[in-house]
Amino acid sequence: MTGEELIRKIEQGIPENVYKGTDEQKETKLALYVYVTLAKMKSFDERVYWGDTKLGYRVLKQSKEDSKDINKLASKRKLTCISFAHLYKKVLNKLGIQCDVVRLEPPEEHLSNIITLRSGRRISADVQLDLFNIYTRMRLNFFEIEGIREYLNQDLLTRYLIDIGYISNENDYRNNKIEEVRKRIGALSDIEVLPYVMGSEEIFGGMEQIEVSEAYRYYLALREKVFDEKKAEKIYQIPCYRVGKNGESKDFTFCIFEDAKNYRKVIPYLYSIKEGRMLACSLETLEQLNKSGLQLGNSKFSRGGRKLKKYIEQAKMGKKLREKIDIER
Repeated sequence: MTGEELIRKIEQGIPENVYKGTDEQKETKLALYVYVTLAKMKSFDERVYWGDTKLGYRVLKQSKEDSKDINKLASKRKLTCISFAHLYKKVLNKLGIQCDVVRLEPPEEHLSNIITLRSGRRISADVQLDLFNIYTRMRLNFFEIEGIREYLNQDLLTRYLIDIGYISNENDYRNNKIEEVRKRIGALSDIEVLPYVMGSEEIFGGMEQIEVSEAYRYYLALREKVFDEKKAEKIYQIPCYRVGKNGESKDFTFCIFEDAKNYRKVIPYLYSIKEGRMLACSLETLEQLNKSGLQLGNSKFSRGGRKLKKYIEQAKMGKKLREKIDIER
C-alpha cells in the first residue's frame, strides 16, 4: 500500500458525523478519526523491546529512515513510536490539519504528536501508546487537549468517539465489561480467580487476530484493573519467542501464570493470535515448547521466566517419581 492509497482508504471511511458541528469540532473529530483508524491498520514492532539490544537498535534506526518516506511507512504493518508519529503527521498534514512530531525530554527517545487546531488549541496525541486501547475498544488515554482539559473531557471525547463509530454508546467501552468481571471475582476462592478472568468472554471477546504487542499491553493493564495489589504481585506476565537461524527473535507471544508456590497448582496461559485470547496449557506442554526453542522470558535474568522454569522442573521430577512408584507397585 502506498501513502496515497492509505490516505484514500482513510478518507473513504470518514463518517458523515465528522463533518457536523463547529469548525473546531469537525477538525478535532477528523484528527481523532485518523488517530483511531491508523492505529487499527498497524501494530507495534515487538523487536524493539523483546529482541536483543542490537536488533532493537537496528529496528529503530530503520524506522528513522522509513519516516522520511510516507510510502515506506504506509507499506509496513509493524511500526515504532518514531514511524507512528511521522505517519500520523504526514496523513493529517495531507488532510489539511497541522500536526508536528515532538520528542519527550532527553534521554527519552519516544516520539509523539502535537496537533494545532485552526482555533489555536493544541492536542497531544500518541498513537503508539493508545494502540492497545484502540484494538480492545477501551477508553483512550493519550488523545487530549493541552492546558484546557475541560474542553475535551471524557464526556465530550466519548461523544466524538460515538460520532466516528469507535463505540455505539458510553456502555460500549470494554472498561465497563472489565469492571463487571472485577466485581464478580470477589465471590471466588483465591485459586479460582485467574482461571475465571482468563476464561471470561468480557475479557477476550472480539479480540481475534489482535497482534501480540497490543495484547501484551492489554493484559498487563488488566492486572491493575481487575486484581487487588496482593493478587497482582503473584501474577507474572513474561514475553516468549523463538530465535531464528540468523539469531534474531521471532514468533513472539507471552505467558501468564500465578506463582502458586506449588507446581501442582500452577496453570500457565499462552496468548494465541488466532484465538485472540489466553489459552491454558500444562507445565509439561510448556516444557516441550521450551525444548523445541520457545524462550521463556526475554533474558536469563527474567524473574518470571526463572520461576516458571523452576515449576516446569518440579513437575518433571514429580512425574518421574510417580512413574517410579507405579513401577514398584
